[in-house]
Amino acid sequence: MKYILIASFLVFLAENAISQNDHIGYGFRAGLSLGKYDGPSETGPNGEKLETNKMATGFHIGMTINFKFGDLMGLRTELMFSQRGTDYLYKGPSYYVLGRNTLTSVTIAGTRTQSINVSNAYLDIPLVLYYRIKSFEISGGLNSGLLISSAAGGSLTFDGVSPITGAAVNPYTINLNYNYKKDKAGTASATTQLVNIDGRDYPVPTIIGAYYDFTEKDKNLFKTLDFGLVAGVSYFLNQGLFLGVKYVHGLGDVDRNNYDISFQSLHTDGSFIQRGDVNKSRSWQFSVGFAF
Repeated sequence: MKYILIASFLVFLAENAISQNDHIGYGFRAGLSLGKYDGPSETGPNGEKLETNKMATGFHIGMTINFKFGDLMGLRTELMFSQRGTDYLYKGPSYYVLGRNTLTSVTIAGTRTQSINVSNAYLDIPLVLYYRIKSFEISGGLNSGLLISSAAGGSLTFDGVSPITGAAVNPYTINLNYNYKKDKAGTASATTQLVNIDGRDYPVPTIIGAYYDFTEKDKNLFKTLDFGLVAGVSYFLNQGLFLGVKYVHGLGDVDRNNYDISFQSLHTDGSFIQRGDVNKSRSWQFSVGFAF
């Protein structure tokens, strides 16, 4: 709600500041956002994909400023609050370390099903050229996004076997409550559940944070800046009211590789295998707006 109030206030300021200039127009737009992070998937023993990213929903709202070269063409910039993220799923062979960083730790093999919805909020400042063709307008240019909040929620279910006897371990589920900016290494709930391995009980948190599996945190998972290309088309129902669709194509890796680890296997010494994938943002914005 606070972001909606901020955007509304900025539109109000723009209206009062530039209403006397015939070469400058202003407006606002808001609507639905669909996005995902696109990158290579970890592959299983038979070459199958273990990871999928699907479109996550969000919204966007903000103000626009048009610098008119004439009646048909101009330069536009925006100050836009927009949500971008992804619906992530890992399902396949994996491991889980019970009692990590203790003398009695044990690693079990099994099947991991981990689903999480990532919702990142950006302050986008695109700069585009636009051209009007009757009731239609096409635009294209560059986008700069500043990450202002980053969170996710989901669950992890593990179904494994004892590494010593091969006896089945009762499946357990952990809730994922991630705040990528605020969470610290090892963050987890005080409440636990007991997982029994060959007669020994291991406490497992019921809720874990974004960096639970790491002994230290070096910056945040998602990078602060996200640069990309943007293109769009709008249809004007009248002189001011329009419907629009815009595609934002990220050019850089959105996350840091030191947190990009394999869920399928570990090194022989039990340390994480770093993957270093390049994951890029892909998003669509469907808007209703008004231009003055």
